[in-house]
Amino acid sequence: MVKVVVNNGQYKITIPKELALERGWTAKTRLKFVEDADGNILIKEVKIGKPK
Repeated sequence: MVKVVVNNGQYKITIPKELALERGWTAKTRLKFVEDADGNILIKEVKIGKPK
């Protein structure tokens, strides 16, 4: 279960440890939230490429 916490006007969630480990996410991983046509919220990893 994910809990929503309000801190200084910002809403934060904690991602379950098992999910983060399974996906290879770390504190430096960038994530974005996307809403699909049915209103479901998806969490997607943002891939940041190296500058050319």
